Amino acid sequence: MDIFNRIFKPKVVYKQHKWTDAELKADGFRYFYPIKRVTMARQLPQNEAPKRIKTSWDTIIAQAGSYIAYVAGNTLKSSLDDYEPRPIEPHIFHDTYTTWNEPGWKPTATESHLMRMGCKPYYKTAGVWAKRLTASTLVQSMESPVPSVAPAGAWLCIGVAGEPWSVTDDWFRFRYIIPDRHPSKPAINR
Repeated sequence: MDIFNRIFKPKVVYKQHKWTDAELKADGFRYFYPIKRVTMARQLPQNEAPKRIKTSWDTIIAQAGSYIAYVAGNTLKSSLDDYEPRPIEPHIFHDTYTTWNEPGWKPTATESHLMRMGCKPYYKTAGVWAKRLTASTLVQSMESPVPSVAPAGAWLCIGVAGEPWSVTDDWFRFRYIIPDRHPSKPAINR
């Protein structure tokens, strides 16, 4: 038994599951709409797979054909791995992202750099069920070989295929609309 289990004795490991809206609401999740912003992504070629990606508290494995989304930021980096990669299963990517379509869009220097490295611009069209964690929680994402410990303050997200993942507060707030309204009222912003 690992040290986390001996100290915290977690009762729940969030794993992929076909959740109902009622289950998610009962467990404290709310639905959040995405902020329309450019996501630079590319499909992982066979010769680079499997790819180990380290996040703030997890190690995830991307398989060939997965889409890898990158954080363009404002600073040019020397390699793709320096742009905070995140894998997305192909069927989930096709269900939740679409090609960037803003007329007159001009890529930033970092977006142009990512495009030269094989990325294309997309944006997320689907929202996510999420809740801010008040305690450390075990999360088994689709790409993780074992559950990881998401710390208190992180966001636990449930995607369109019932897949859980966790992210930092800054990461979540940059990508999703957090309405200034009472939690029981629906968010109508898109």
